Amino acid sequence: MLQAYRFALDPSEVQIDALRSHCGAARFAFNWGLARVQAVMDQRRAERSYGVGEEQLTPSVSWSAYSLRKAWNQVKGEVAPWWGENSKEAYASGLANLATALDTWNSSRTGQRA
Repeated sequence: MLQAYRFALDPSEVQIDALRSHCGAARFAFNWGLARVQAVMDQRRAERSYGVGEEQLTPSVSWSAYSLRKAWNQVKGEVAPWWGENSKEAYASGLANLATALDTWNSSRTGQRA
């Protein structure tokens, strides 16, 4: 037997502000990671157009959730000095969602499933 429950949220104004902040933090981390991946992909594309050999291209970046989170932790103080105002999991979920989105995009582009 399968049973479902539905709950209604009734957050206070303070809780609404916290929810918005955490959602914004996740989106910020997602956008930061996406910009990082896009910049490297664009750089590699430009290098190829100039005839740079594959072995001399800018190193590619891994977009696994682990790699994105590791890179985020190295720069979060510089790119988001307010990062401590939110749960670290807000940023981690944004980066995990980005990893999933990039895998899905790459699968659709290459015709392979992740």
